[in-house]
Amino acid sequence: MNKLGKFQQMGLLAMVTILIVALALAGCASPAAPGQASSGYLDTVTTTGTGEAYGKPDKATIQFGYTASDEDVGVALNQANDAIEQITAALTSIGIAEADIQTTYFSVWPEDKYEPMTGIPTGQKLYRVENTLSVVMRDITQVAAVIQTGLDSGANNVYGLSFGIDDSSAIAAEARTAAVADARNRAEQLAQELGAQLGEARMASETYGNSGFPQGADYALGMGGGGAPPISEGQLTINVQVNVTFDLVR
Repeated sequence: MNKLGKFQQMGLLAMVTILIVALALAGCASPAAPGQASSGYLDTVTTTGTGEAYGKPDKATIQFGYTASDEDVGVALNQANDAIEQITAALTSIGIAEADIQTTYFSVWPEDKYEPMTGIPTGQKLYRVENTLSVVMRDITQVAAVIQTGLDSGANNVYGLSFGIDDSSAIAAEARTAAVADARNRAEQLAQELGAQLGEARMASETYGNSGFPQGADYALGMGGGGAPPISEGQLTINVQVNVTFDLVR
């Protein structure tokens, strides 16, 4: 056999060897897992689901404050202190626990005095002192009576009435179940539109909040007469939003 024939045989043998190795490597490659495209990227769909559940409030919070003013800061301070002590004593006398009464704001500031006719500063100062208590009511049937007690005992600022649920975990769980079901329904619809089937959930996250119909109350000095104000606690809504990523099976 001449040299040309030998080179042709060697070239053919090399090509056969390369082909065998390539076929062997292809046979060893793992098939794509469900939810994984042949390119190696995950084939997934992510949807957002929302759910809500409702509950009756079982507690309420309100702010009672007193603002005093005088040219003597000491006099204004004593007036505010005496008023807050009277308000606190009156509230505890009707069953509000001391642990549910908390000072949330205290401030002392000066203001310039002006001539009422000319608006020219007199050079004198007027000092204002403001002290505010936050009061939690565990029996919401007594909200109106508590407001009236605060007014009768000297509060000249009443505001920020809001309602809440002491333990909302069961209501939140109900809302979460509805949110996950909503996310799955949306994902199933998308999968159907894409010609695939929905696989297992791969990851999830949630955001949580609550809302309701808080009842506002704003009373000023001299407006406390006429009996206790009518109060309606309404209901509270717990909102849960989830983001869920599912595998797509093709």
